[in-house]
Amino acid sequence: MLRKFIREPLVHFLGGALLIFAFFWATGSDRDPADYAINIGDADIARLEAGWVQNFRRAPTQAELDSLIDQEIAEEIYYREALRLGLDKNDPVIRRRLFTKMRFVDSEEAADVEPSDDLLQEWIDKNPGKYSLTPLYDFEQIYLGQISAADARQRIDQLNDGAEPSTFAQSLSMPETFARASTTDIARQFGDRFAEQLDKLETGIWSGPVASGFGTHAVKISAKAPGQKAVLDNIRQQVLNDWRSSRQAQQKAEALARYKAQYEVTVTGRP
Repeated sequence: MLRKFIREPLVHFLGGALLIFAFFWATGSDRDPADYAINIGDADIARLEAGWVQNFRRAPTQAELDSLIDQEIAEEIYYREALRLGLDKNDPVIRRRLFTKMRFVDSEEAADVEPSDDLLQEWIDKNPGKYSLTPLYDFEQIYLGQISAADARQRIDQLNDGAEPSTFAQSLSMPETFARASTTDIARQFGDRFAEQLDKLETGIWSGPVASGFGTHAVKISAKAPGQKAVLDNIRQQVLNDWRSSRQAQQKAEALARYKAQYEVTVTGRP
């Protein structure tokens, strides 16, 4: 009975089929050929040459170009094999790099847009405090040191009564006289708090005490030029950079909202 069963043609057919299946399974011949096809075209070679020129300021020799192509092939092979092994999963470095790249792709459109002057002027009008030219000051300052407000006011009164500034001036490696100084320049040297107080001071008299990061100062403003509205031609690049930065942030937020709408997100502890 067993010999008769073994001689059956159907058994031979099934056995052969199983052997063929086992062979293809073992050798991986059932894989998708497209996944194992690597084509290095003219565009790829031009990209490799351009990268070499950017780094070395000359065209690569044929041997150097061949080496670049071999490296490109090796990278592509290892990249695909790594994906097949799932090495891209649960890797925080790769996850962060892909996140960054997607964010760049989502905001790339804003970087290529050239806004009109009307659009940039509208941006200035919406942000007047950021682009208005600050007041300019001509003033003298005397560093009074680390003293109380009462002592500082007493010395300022004496200055207005004719006392010599050198009588009270303490050593400080800062200029004592400033001409056409903007609040930005003043803040850079004395701090924002000092610069903000100047607008409240009278001109022509010693005033204060005005506090800085160093201590207490007496200040005499001789001239003040009020701030003016910014002119687009004078700050075009700054406005363009700010506008593009805002547009990119907006596009990133919109893209994330589109992606997020396709997902069902649950977080433990959140309703």
